Amino acid sequence: MLLDEAELERTLDLWASMWLAEERVQFERALERVVDGEAAEPLKAVAVAACRIIGTPRLIGAAERSWWFMEESTLAAIDAAVETREKIMRHATRLDRAGVAFLLDKAVRDPSNPVADKLLDRVDIRDLYAVMCQTFEDAPRVEAGRRLARRGPHQRARLLAALDLPADVFDEQLAIDVPVDDLGDGIEDGAWLPLEIELGLSA
Repeated sequence: MLLDEAELERTLDLWASMWLAEERVQFERALERVVDGEAAEPLKAVAVAACRIIGTPRLIGAAERSWWFMEESTLAAIDAAVETREKIMRHATRLDRAGVAFLLDKAVRDPSNPVADKLLDRVDIRDLYAVMCQTFEDAPRVEAGRRLARRGPHQRARLLAALDLPADVFDEQLAIDVPVDDLGDGIEDGAWLPLEIELGLSA
């Protein structure tokens, strides 16, 4: 069995756009429903892989419950998809803005560096934007803009909504100065919560 890696990346993109605790709880519930329900095996495999990569205690528990009911070929496909992503995600979530700035500098000096390349695709998009705004050097700023422009649609939409920037701002690779203080937890009262949590992940 081949895991649908495009669907897995869409799921991880949606998770990364969940900035509020209550949003993440809803997301975890949605993934659990897929894992524990009667979803088709390919969709369930993606959900299990996402649970393991995201790695919250609740999602790890859901993934472990599923192992007894899945084919060996499916488990092997999940393992292959999870192996590198899981490690990268762990390291990326521990990086602060100084760490992101260090990675940007490394990516500028050595574009072929695989570690910096992969980590910069997983660090918090808010930190990436903040570092871009705070640097005065052209090369890291351009690199940060390029990285922002290639993030998933859910992360980009969340960032632009929080900053009240137009959707086509990525045409200029986010070359607009907006106060970093505007980067809070997101839209007030949880107004930004994409329906894809229910529509894309429910069994």
